Parts: sequence; C-alpha cells; structure tokens
Amino acid sequence: MSKPRHYRAKMSTFTVTQIHLSNPWVNTFWAFAFPGFGNLILGMYAKGLLLFGWEIFINTKAKVNLAILYSLLGQFETAKTVLDSSWILLYVGIYVYSMWTSYRTTVELNKLSLLAEREDAPVTPVLMNTWDINFLDKRKPWLSVVWSFLMPGLGHLYVHKFITGAFIMVYTIILVYFSHILQAIHYTMIGDYVNSKTVLDMQWTLYIPSIYAFIAYDAYVAAVEGNKLFAKEQSRFLRENYQSAQFWALQQSGQTELYVIGSFEHSLYLDMALTALEQKGIPKEHILAVPLERIQAERKLFDTIHRADGVSMVDLAAILGTVFMLLGVIYGYVLRFGPIIWGAIGLVSGFVLGFLIKWLLLRKQQNKQEKNSAVDVIVIVNCADKERRMVELTLWDHLAFGVAYLPHFVPY
Repeated sequence: MSKPRHYRAKMSTFTVTQIHLSNPWVNTFWAFAFPGFGNLILGMYAKGLLLFGWEIFINTKAKVNLAILYSLLGQFETAKTVLDSSWILLYVGIYVYSMWTSYRTTVELNKLSLLAEREDAPVTPVLMNTWDINFLDKRKPWLSVVWSFLMPGLGHLYVHKFITGAFIMVYTIILVYFSHILQAIHYTMIGDYVNSKTVLDMQWTLYIPSIYAFIAYDAYVAAVEGNKLFAKEQSRFLRENYQSAQFWALQQSGQTELYVIGSFEHSLYLDMALTALEQKGIPKEHILAVPLERIQAERKLFDTIHRADGVSMVDLAAILGTVFMLLGVIYGYVLRFGPIIWGAIGLVSGFVLGFLIKWLLLRKQQNKQEKNSAVDVIVIVNCADKERRMVELTLWDHLAFGVAYLPHFVPY
C-alpha cells in the first residue's frame, strides 16, 4: 500500500494535530482578539505560542490594554499618556500579520482537508510510550467546555491536547496572579465593589476575557472534530475488515440460515462487539459492517473553503461572548457592581445572543437534516439458528441501539 500524500491527522502521545474544515473569518477574529489564537486553533503550535507570548510581552510593555480601557471610557488624554510610544510601533506589524496568516492558512488547510477526505488517508488510533497514552475515542463536547470554564486548560487535557492545555494553564496562573482577579472576586462576593475595582490591575485583567472564551471554544471544536476523526477512522477500518466478498458467497452457496442485524453509533463498544463475536466462534467473513454516510448539503468549492463552519452553533456565541465580556469588564470598572459581575453578565448575554442568532439562521437547515441521528453503523451477522441468541445478546451487551433477525429465504 502506497504512502498517503495528504494526511487527515497526525497523532503523538501528547496531542492530535488534525486538518479539518473551519471558517477563516472565525479564525481571523480569534487572531484579532489575541494574536496566536488563530494559529493554535489550526494546530500550528509553534507559531501560535510564539505569537501568544509576543502579545503578552509587547502589550504589557506598550500598555495597549490600558490605552484601550481609557479610550473606551472616553478618557482620551489619559489613554495617550499611558501608551508607551517606544514599544507601540513593534505591536502593529505583527498584530496585522497574525490576522492575515490565520485567514490565509485556514483557506489553504481547507483545500488540504478536502484532498485528505478524497484520499481517505488512514489514521493511527492508539499511540503509547513511557510518558503517556493517546487514543481516539468519542468525547462529550459540552464537558470540555465545563472543564475549560472551571480552569482554562483542563478542557484541552480532556480532549488530549496536552501542549495547548499545559501552556494555557501556566499562562492562566500568571495572568491571575498579576491581575489580582481572585482578590477582586473575593471582594465582589462579599459586596465590597469599591475594593474589587481598586485591587485589579486592568492591564493584566483585560487579557482574561479573550483567553477565557477562546479556550472553551477551542476545546469544544477539538472535541467535535476529534469525534469526527474517530468515526472516520473506524469507518475505514470496518470497510477494510468487515466487508468480505465471502459474506455474499455464503448466501449463494446456501450456507446461510439467518441474519442477525444490529445498529450502533461509532464507539469503542462497536469494536468490542465485533471482536467478542469472533471470540465466540463467528468467523470474520460472516460479519458485515456498513458505516452509514451522512447527507451533506452541497456547497461550491469557494463556499467550502472560505465559509466552512466547523462548529456552527457556537462560533458566533463564543465571538459575542468574548466581545461582551471584554466590554463588561471595561465599563464595569466605572459602574457600581464592578468588572467581575459586569464581565460575567457580558459573557453570558453575548453567548446566549450569539447562540440564538445562529439557531434562527440554521433552523431551516436543521429541519431538513437530522444531524444528531445516533445510528452510524449497521452490523449484519450470518449465523446458524442455534447461534442466534448468543449473537443477539452480544450485540445488546455492547450497547446496540436495536437488534433484529431475518431468516434466509432461498428464491425458487
């Protein structure tokens, strides 16, 4: 077998680097919100982490966040005074480059993603060494968001993006320490709103909204795309190993007594069911596994490359959540309840508004296509009547959605 020219994904024991369709404009927004994020979401860790570190260093030296804060509060003279002109010119060029390279790279990777799909390149499902074990499996996207909100980085560890997760955890600790946000949260919860404003270092605090929202979004995307990758790898395995031509030859030779049929979703339980049947005496040639294809709306190549929507229901929600949270923190600095409460209000209201807008836009499409249909694979087992009960129980024990049997009828 020749080596694939285009790969869908590469696994190491610490992460999975995957090429998948994504929206260039969404990735450009994340690069605008924080340089480096547009590259991190594409799996380009070296460039992304370099730009991320550059943003923290130059922004802090130039006091860009403080200048933004005072500008939006209408204190323009203070904004001019606080800005360090000896550093600001270094900021502009790389900031624009971050957005440009995020858009351009996403467009090119979308092309490679289409080519990889057409080539159906294999993916290694399990890797291990003395440090760690990495494997493809189905993970719950909403759980990655919950862990990310509890502590940025944990959602990435859940989906086994160790490099991004470890890096974000370290930087979160640094930002929390220098911003004094935990002390501000303490004062806010006891109703001391004056001290909650005074204790905050706003230069460091304004980094947090972008990071907080992006990490949850990126972990969600990683979980969704990882689940798709698992399904693609398993489908390829089933086509190569459980679609033998001998299955149909048995029927023509009159050796078939009955068929037991089961329906499954893509999961490790499906692999376990098939291997369990083989251990109990059912030959591999007597098992047919048929992965079902999802109906995808037909798109032009331009739309696919430039408007591909990786996670359509949460991209706008995450963007508006970031913007509203940032504005809440800034204007909360002069409002009664302080930046913590107004930042939380901005995050929730922006997320809900973005979700509702996208839901209204996509409701028609979702009515046409049941994209959350659970059945992914149909398994048909050719067995003798005395083996029927054993086969049925094996399928049920491994979480089949439904099981039925059909007798074999020989046409006259």
